[in-house]
Amino acid sequence: MKSLIFLISLCYLNLIADETKLIKVNNSFITKFEYGEMLYNNPRGIGCNTCHGDNAKGKEIVSFKHVYDKKKYDCVLTVPSIKDVEYDMFYKKVNAKKNPKKKFSKEEVCEKLVYKANIMPTYFLVDEEIDAIYYYVKNLKKK
Repeated sequence: MKSLIFLISLCYLNLIADETKLIKVNNSFITKFEYGEMLYNNPRGIGCNTCHGDNAKGKEIVSFKHVYDKKKYDCVLTVPSIKDVEYDMFYKKVNAKKNPKKKFSKEEVCEKLVYKANIMPTYFLVDEEIDAIYYYVKNLKKK
């Protein structure tokens, strides 16, 4: 009996000591793509899809008229595509509180207004959430 207990214990300890023999099972509730899709559509409040579109290719949000120095400007707020953005830029922009300083020429009235408005919300996402959204965007079917 003692030898049987010893043998069973030895086998058990051998399995614990060598994890490479164990089968690793992904038992997560949803896939990374599904998690990214969920976050893309509703991260915390307004979803990325609201501005960047369901296909992440961006879209025109609004056009407006602006008067500056007694001149009228027809301005358009267009949100860019995020399909081909590199991860570092994506990561940096998602949680940025404001746009970095940038110089504009006197003629770039609309561009300056849109840039300074900084309409991109700050989401305070953790790395895992940013990775999932980026994964989702990169793996969307070409439309």
